[in-house]
Amino acid sequence: MLTLADREEISRGVAELLQYKEIAAPIGRDASAVSREVNRHGGRDGYRAVAADGAAGTARSRPKPLAVDRNPVLRSRVVGLLRAGWSPASIAGRLARDEPVRNAGKGIC
Repeated sequence: MLTLADREEISRGVAELLQYKEIAAPIGRDASAVSREVNRHGGRDGYRAVAADGAAGTARSRPKPLAVDRNPVLRSRVVGLLRAGWSPASIAGRLARDEPVRNAGKGIC
């Protein structure tokens, strides 16, 4: 997890047009972590440390709404399968099998 100080160092490096590996070394991070951070929060032209820190804090906040509460189509499928007698584990497996790419890494099940 990056700190605000790390993000300020990244912001300075981006402003100086340094390569990601040159920015990453002083803060003890991998260049790929710096690259993801910059791309996730505005790119080289729009990266701002304070804004990135606020957005990251919001993204980290818990509890997050469940996927079935955020997606009415998913909720409908899950409710239908539950009413048909499916177990929650079977539903999770079915959803992962039916849409593996869309669900990858999102903790939908």
